[in-house]
Amino acid sequence: MSRLSLALLAVVTILVACYKDDVTTAGAPNSRKPMAKVLLTDVPFPFDSVQSVQVYIVSIALSTHPDTGTSADSMHWVTVAAPHRQIDLLTLQQGLTDSLGIGEVTADQYKAVLVTINVDSSAGIRFTNGSQAVVRWNGAGQESYGSFVEVPIDVPDTGAVIVVDFDVGRSFVYNQLGDGAFDFFAAIRAVNRGATGSIAGTVRHDASAGPVGPVANATVTAWGGGAGNWYILSTGKTDATGHYRLAYLLPGTYIVGVEPPSGSNVGAALDSNVAVNKGFETTHDVTLKAAAQLADMLVIQVAPGSTP
Repeated sequence: MSRLSLALLAVVTILVACYKDDVTTAGAPNSRKPMAKVLLTDVPFPFDSVQSVQVYIVSIALSTHPDTGTSADSMHWVTVAAPHRQIDLLTLQQGLTDSLGIGEVTADQYKAVLVTINVDSSAGIRFTNGSQAVVRWNGAGQESYGSFVEVPIDVPDTGAVIVVDFDVGRSFVYNQLGDGAFDFFAAIRAVNRGATGSIAGTVRHDASAGPVGPVANATVTAWGGGAGNWYILSTGKTDATGHYRLAYLLPGTYIVGVEPPSGSNVGAALDSNVAVNKGFETTHDVTLKAAAQLADMLVIQVAPGSTP
């Protein structure tokens, strides 16, 4: 688990919510399709030097056909939200949402989600000193990006909530050419919120690193998958009290890693057995030790006669 891989990760979430009381009234026939309401949420972006990340979101669309890598033009899409406005992804943290619109959908299983943005209208990234960062969008005008749909998203007659998880840090890769610019490569996933749980807790350091207290601005990452196929699903950051929350995770066992902020005198932590259950929030508190103490512990674990 390298500091670089964790430092480039963050999450923004779009919620597509369908509610039963938007569809029917008591005693009346079901004459309308389920309604889809789109909300936007984000966790903190992991760069202390970044002030804002603004993206102009045009629309969110769903398809019952799987995205097989062919042209999106050959698929049938249903637009569920068309906000046509600028969103500052960094203003939405730890579950806060921004409503993007409401639209009707047919009760069905949706296997593809398309996010369309206008890169020319997107204000991009601004540093905390007020200067505008260079963003290479790798496109122009209106561009559409498919989401990774982990399992088919079931929308019954009573409606459902779809979460489109837009990983800001992996989507805006910093300084990969050594010129201080950001390169945009959309990293997006989609799940049914009703089928998910979350992980939350507090990151603190023990007395080995000074007075016991919270660790602010630590990066917390959840890896899903399994042996030989682990991949990043969600990344968040601790607030001033050390609290973090990783939401919208499907049931399963996750690796949770914590990386302290740059310049910290504490080491990282990794737990490979954090369980998530549908509809519940798993509490996972983490205590970090001083980096020097961690190194001593690793040396002690080396068996006699072996090579470190």
